[in-house]
Amino acid sequence: MRIEPLTFPAPGGGALVSPPTRAAGAARTGRPGGPGRQGRSGRPLPGPVPDRLPGPVPGRPRTASATASATAPAAQPAAPAALSLLDSLAARTADLAHLANVLIDCVRGGASVGWVEVPTQQAATAWWSAFLADPDHRTWVGRDDSGRIVATASLALTSTPNGTHRAEVVKLLVHRRARGNRFAPGLMATIERFAKAERLSLLTLDTETGSLAESLYRRWGWSEVGAIPGFAKVAGGALVSTTIFYKQLGAR
Repeated sequence: MRIEPLTFPAPGGGALVSPPTRAAGAARTGRPGGPGRQGRSGRPLPGPVPDRLPGPVPGRPRTASATASATAPAAQPAAPAALSLLDSLAARTADLAHLANVLIDCVRGGASVGWVEVPTQQAATAWWSAFLADPDHRTWVGRDDSGRIVATASLALTSTPNGTHRAEVVKLLVHRRARGNRFAPGLMATIERFAKAERLSLLTLDTETGSLAESLYRRWGWSEVGAIPGFAKVAGGALVSTTIFYKQLGAR
């Protein structure tokens, strides 16, 4: 089992990786079509985590490493593991298919992650392609022993000049067959290490009220802001509440 940052080859050849670390306080360029992100979508149930987590993120030289603990979710992971950079169109296609499978499985299992009906393989693959192309997204994946992606989580950076100190944890997804292997806490610990290395001081996220994820985030040291009633629609048309959480990582 391993967790690693997901990087795709650029269309013209070479590696498409995260941009260089920005200077403290520097603003990011807004996305095409607007200055920043437009709200949030519901989040999935976190699942499991690996015993070993990677060290530096390609293109982000300041990432530190630490050690994950199954019994102490807030503990920081360590023991750098090998990182694999996708270097072929075949690898890119296979990973997109695996990501689509994880998304489909989580939606089919009832996770509130932006869909009401289970997406088709084509729709899920197209969604991931667009998501990974966003320059403000950083994505990590968990792989099983065969190298197949079975878990993923992402960090959505803030584009506006007054928000470069914060980011939102999005799309924490673990395939149901891979749950129980500590992927979810490992992904969360990896994201927190990256955020601290990037001098981010605040992380936010939301999850369906009353879900297992809600209790796990509290256990992992996240603070609850409150719940928004009728925030997300689920299968059958019912509206469910979403609970907002935040975690302060320290002053910049």
